[in-house]
Amino acid sequence: MIRSMSFKILVFTVTVLLQTGCVKTTIVNLTPSKLPRNSQGVYRFEAAWDSNQKTIREDSIQGYVVLDGVNVPMERVQVVEDRWEVLLPLDQSPDGHTYQLKFDYLYDSFPEPKPDSLRTQPYRLDIVEPNSP
Repeated sequence: MIRSMSFKILVFTVTVLLQTGCVKTTIVNLTPSKLPRNSQGVYRFEAAWDSNQKTIREDSIQGYVVLDGVNVPMERVQVVEDRWEVLLPLDQSPDGHTYQLKFDYLYDSFPEPKPDSLRTQPYRLDIVEPNSP
């Protein structure tokens, strides 16, 4: 009897895992680690958002570049799905710029949607002289 019950629990667990699959949400940094210095001092930060989590409310997703502790909102790229970008003015720091990408969103929950957030590891952007390696 106990063995039969254990087998049923195992079959149920495996069935649930196979039906739901793995939930995966990923932020992909599309910003190169080095950009050539330009006369305007404005640089493009880009990211891709990828998630198979069905409970996320698509209209609630908001991307940010976190630079010097400030969340700078990104905008969706209209022609490419799940792609985000923002143009930011940067000083010509010889030490480069450290930033993170962050996405806030709501997911369906009972009795009401709940907020959540995902943040990347820190990245470094160096502004280099044009034609340098």
